[in-house]
Amino acid sequence: MTAAPKFSLHWVNIVILAEFHNPSILNPDFLKGNKIVPQDWEAVEVLTTPAFASVKYSNNVVFFVDRERFEVRRECGGEFLKNYDIHDMAATYVNVLPHVRYTTMGLNWQISIENAEPEKFVTERFLKAEAWKDSGLALLNSSVNLNFEIDSVVCKLNFMAGRAKVADQEHPAVIISINFHHKGPFTIEELTNILKLWKIREDYTKELLPKLLGESS
Repeated sequence: MTAAPKFSLHWVNIVILAEFHNPSILNPDFLKGNKIVPQDWEAVEVLTTPAFASVKYSNNVVFFVDRERFEVRRECGGEFLKNYDIHDMAATYVNVLPHVRYTTMGLNWQISIENAEPEKFVTERFLKAEAWKDSGLALLNSSVNLNFEIDSVVCKLNFMAGRAKVADQEHPAVIISINFHHKGPFTIEELTNILKLWKIREDYTKELLPKLLGESS
């Protein structure tokens, strides 16, 4: 029986595209005044310009808005959480601004698995070595993209070699980017319902990845 790989979660985010976002409204007072974030949250970095704006909180939640993109992201430090809060925050945000035409949404995760030779692992796991036998070339690295449909939603997985930092220690790792891509336009109710599915999407990913990657190194 092979051992299941140990995954580390680096961040979770939601990206919502629209034909016109208004960056000038994003600031700590707007977020607290509209009950998007709790009143006791401390903003540690605030940047507001006509083109884009961002607010970062001491708990590593970051809001970002430009004219076409709204993003809320939580840095996770390696651990999966029961609730990241940001999905509820994104739902509250779009309900505050219901007249924006929201066109596309992505639910995203970045995960890593420690591996002593990630370049070799990705190549041997997903590519046929026979294809290179007659080329006379030594493949040094590879990045693999898998796109497929689940529940009428496109899931995009990217596997690449890199380095990951967990608990202040950096190590070579396979970096996995996960995107559940939802194409609109959406009503506010549709957006809210999609955001509620985040846990189902995460559980599906946590079940799928060990099957794709197999035994940990």
